[in-house]
Amino acid sequence: MKSSSADFDVIIVGAGPAGGMCAYELSKNNISVLIIEKERLPRYKTCAGGLTKKAYEILPKDFLSLVENDTYRVNLTLNYRWGFSKITSFPIVKMVMRDKLDYFLVKKAEHYGARILDKTVIKSIVELSDCIYVSTEVKNFKSKLIVGADGITGCVARSLDLRKHPTCGIAIEGELTPRHNLSQLKGFDGSLHLDFNVIPNGYGWIFPKKEHLSVGVFTTLPQMRDIKRHFTSYLKQKGLTNGYQTESLTGHQIPIGGKNREPLNSTRGILIGDAAGLADPITGEGIYFALRSGQIAAGVIGNFINNPNLALDEYTKEVNSEIIEDFKYAGYLSTLLYKLSFLSYNLAIKINRINDSFVKVVAGEKTYKELFR
Repeated sequence: MKSSSADFDVIIVGAGPAGGMCAYELSKNNISVLIIEKERLPRYKTCAGGLTKKAYEILPKDFLSLVENDTYRVNLTLNYRWGFSKITSFPIVKMVMRDKLDYFLVKKAEHYGARILDKTVIKSIVELSDCIYVSTEVKNFKSKLIVGADGITGCVARSLDLRKHPTCGIAIEGELTPRHNLSQLKGFDGSLHLDFNVIPNGYGWIFPKKEHLSVGVFTTLPQMRDIKRHFTSYLKQKGLTNGYQTESLTGHQIPIGGKNREPLNSTRGILIGDAAGLADPITGEGIYFALRSGQIAAGVIGNFINNPNLALDEYTKEVNSEIIEDFKYAGYLSTLLYKLSFLSYNLAIKINRINDSFVKVVAGEKTYKELFR
């Protein structure tokens, strides 16, 4: 099976933000890319769809056509009782729909020459010393490298014997559409809601979109059989049971980063985004880390393509240094927030410097390590 040639330089499995960004960065540098996606594109994806400032600043600028709401106000509460707001001079989160964002990045990559193969299920992946073989229902492919952007349960990690013990939280989210008219959404325009302790070890959120609200609850706990009950209770407490219709209600796992330091690459493979376990230990937010890990992977792959004597280990080193190390401090803060939430809330409400620091972390101007200190 050995061969010195390849159909593609890189095969990327998964067309989410991580895979799309990686494909875009690679293809615009004349590296041949095949994206394999099991669903038909574009496809609906369960996700709050919030782009933090540090996320939207690394996207191609024409993504702005996708934005459904700019939020400048963060409303935080604890146990539905104590609350305060923080207003920013910039959109702290831009709201998008994931199907549109993912497809935008994929089409960007295609514009620069990437090939897209959707509605395709992978049967097997074989890593050899000099190439990768990917077998699908339709055709077999060969490449120099493979990138796993296929999520927490993806086949790439299993095939490469990586990420054997992921740590997960869980979330459930639905899209709330007004039953009468869109004027019902005016009170949510320009603001987002984060409500802590509405679920054990977690929070609820309301993210405004053009014609609906994305609402959900997240817990850092690995299991919760009655999570739907917490979601229903959250809707009731926020006054969203009457006048709104819940659609696309879906539960899913979220890979919490920073718990374990595992290799994120093999000799010819790399994991990015959720496949690499890169979700914020406090909020479960993963879009920025998907985009950023896609960028890091593209840089390392570009160097490898130009000099095959280099190792892909540089990718794991860079992700550990830039992302995982900071997740460690986010984990400490997560314990403070969820185990001693009343104390942390009182600190935040009384010390404006903590509020400002939190905003700077979200914006990418400060790290969790700096906030912790």
